[in-house]
Amino acid sequence: MRMLTLAALFLFIAQHAIAAESLYRLQQVEDGDTLVVEIAGGAERIQLAGIDAPEDTSNPKLQRDVQRTGLSEDVLLSIGAASTTYLRRLVTPGQQVMLSGDLNRRDKYGRISLVVLDDQGNSLNEKMVTDGYAVVLNRYPLDSVFRERLKKMEGEAFAQKRGLWGEYREIAVRWGRRSE
Repeated sequence: MRMLTLAALFLFIAQHAIAAESLYRLQQVEDGDTLVVEIAGGAERIQLAGIDAPEDTSNPKLQRDVQRTGLSEDVLLSIGAASTTYLRRLVTPGQQVMLSGDLNRRDKYGRISLVVLDDQGNSLNEKMVTDGYAVVLNRYPLDSVFRERLKKMEGEAFAQKRGLWGEYREIAVRWGRRSE
């Protein structure tokens, strides 16, 4: 079992090493889990793989969140705006990012789902979760080692009241499907 875990970790690290060779220009931070990156001369929407951030604009997903949580659009949009603002502090248009994953794998919204690293090699996916501005997507196909690491980071962010778990705790608890 330990060998399987080490092999999976090695594979994950190897993917990042390969991705480190290819830099892409960030065009836009769309929201707390979506970037627009220039790939092969075109703009591609990139979803930060394995994570979900609250919506910052009115759309069908926001409507589902309103129904699921019982919270108003305005309340949910406020935490979405906070998440987007935080990601915009981490990366800015024109900055180089590294992409790791399958460029052909798209989510149901047409975004390419990838791990995105900033120009220092830090995972934006992990940073958004560890700092409390996104949650782990449990139904998302993801490397099990990476998923468990994200889950641990989310638990620590929640316990330490980081990001949305601190400033907007009651709202974030309902949105993120957590219990006190």
